[in-house]
Amino acid sequence: MSALAPRFFYQYLGAHSLLIGLLPFFLPVYLWQHGLNLAGLCLLIGVSGLSFASVLGMWQWVIRRASPRVLINVTFWLELILVAVVGLFSTVPGAALFASADAHTGVSVSGVLMAAAAIGVANGLYNAFFWTTQRSLFLQLLGENDTGRQYGNFQIFVTLFLKVGILLGGFLLDTGGFVWLLALSAGVSFAASTWLCRFPAAKPAAQENTVTLFSSLKQRDSHGSRPVFMIDGLFLYLESHFWTLSLFLVVQKDYSRLGVAVVILALVFAAGFFLIKNRIDQLPVERVYRAAVWLYAASWLLRFTLDGDSSGAGVLVALVLITFCSSFFRLAFNKRFFDVARKTGAVEYLLIKSYCSQSYLGVAFIALGLLLLFAPVADELALQVAYLPAAILSLVYLKYRRLS
Repeated sequence: MSALAPRFFYQYLGAHSLLIGLLPFFLPVYLWQHGLNLAGLCLLIGVSGLSFASVLGMWQWVIRRASPRVLINVTFWLELILVAVVGLFSTVPGAALFASADAHTGVSVSGVLMAAAAIGVANGLYNAFFWTTQRSLFLQLLGENDTGRQYGNFQIFVTLFLKVGILLGGFLLDTGGFVWLLALSAGVSFAASTWLCRFPAAKPAAQENTVTLFSSLKQRDSHGSRPVFMIDGLFLYLESHFWTLSLFLVVQKDYSRLGVAVVILALVFAAGFFLIKNRIDQLPVERVYRAAVWLYAASWLLRFTLDGDSSGAGVLVALVLITFCSSFFRLAFNKRFFDVARKTGAVEYLLIKSYCSQSYLGVAFIALGLLLLFAPVADELALQVAYLPAAILSLVYLKYRRLS
């Protein structure tokens, strides 16, 4: 197999980042607006995690036996299926199982369960193929002691395309054009898959050994990987789904305002990566990582202080600080993760993390969803309160040790 072309990686990444911005980024707030309560969202996340873990064996089969064209097409069509399933449950008369006159009253338990299961499976299948492919391709670009710089470049690039998608998606959702959003997603998917299939050798290298859920759950190493893998999936969804929903409430439930707010914060995110990425590989590794974890914990405490009634300049300052602390942590954490992966069996280590994080994520969020389904707790209060234990739990990341 010839070496992976960096331009293929960034074209693949850009196309999917644009697609994620069109709807998957808005998924929690879009479903919330159509009647899916916080319990349903937790169940959806849980099913998504279990679906992700269950399909990793299929992903390993594809990269070993199928052509690059198959892998590329599968990732794009699974994203399109996700958009179509969301559209089916939210816009088609008779299929909108959780729709009601009031988005948070009169929602049937059966409707919540069916919608969460269907959308969760579609979301998990897409995430498994896209994120596993993307991360394994990224591993092929790494050289000696450049993980921080490469990951910083990668995140800045993602930010640009993702925000274009968010602005387009927010506009289409605000104007009620879900059909147009679906059509745009289909067009981007078809064009990108056709273009990228010109790179015949551009697919992840197959790992030497098959990785299973059972072997992953038994994994132990000297880096403290296991406890970190157990919680990382939880935090990724707290950052994406829960925090996106909180932002939506802060901007008074307006898609366009949410899109603008996210773009402004993205500039902070990109600026932070630009300032840090070229220096982090030369800075004292342990001090930088520990500082990043403590700042990450502080960001969850800041999230806890915000709610739908928050307003004024103080909110903007808090959002900027949260964005900076989170982006700094993700840069430091992923530098450590990919440094360890590159030297300990790259693709196998990546799959072990995915199996562990997604399976624990699935169990935890399904349990939380069932609790909220029958507990008399207001959704907005439960959403805010969740950030306090998250601040404490985030300190588990301190257990992640670097290579000696």
